[in-house]
Amino acid sequence: MPDVPPQFRARVRHEPDRSYAVLVEGPDGEVLAGATGSLRDVRTVARQGAARLFGVPVDQIAEARLDVVIPQPPYGRDGQWVRIVSTGDDPSGVDLGRAGQAHWFGHGGAWFVTVAGSGTAVHPGEHLDFAPVLSDEEAAELRRYLARSAQPPA
Repeated sequence: MPDVPPQFRARVRHEPDRSYAVLVEGPDGEVLAGATGSLRDVRTVARQGAARLFGVPVDQIAEARLDVVIPQPPYGRDGQWVRIVSTGDDPSGVDLGRAGQAHWFGHGGAWFVTVAGSGTAVHPGEHLDFAPVLSDEEAAELRRYLARSAQPPA
């Protein structure tokens, strides 16, 4: 059985189908721990993979001992327009279907999305359409909102 390190490292690889492959660093390099379609499950997959890799129970892989690196995905860029196509477990679904402007939030592996009239919220990439078709009215409303929010208060 390999020595259990004090800190576990994992890295996310963005797959073409917009799922997340989770790679855990072991004694012989990175090993694929598993994949998930949900950003919310990345840390769980990393913990389970580290436990298998080092032959210990999952409960011995504490959150505080797990570093997960999530790079910006290749399918999105800062400042681009997106459409919110899912709100996950949020029953209100306030911004579902709305267009917004996205900026990468690297620490959380998600995107800050600003939607006209409702402000900015954090969304995982799997909840966003990165190639939306916006109506002229949607584009104009978003431009006006972004221009107003960029101005300092009087």
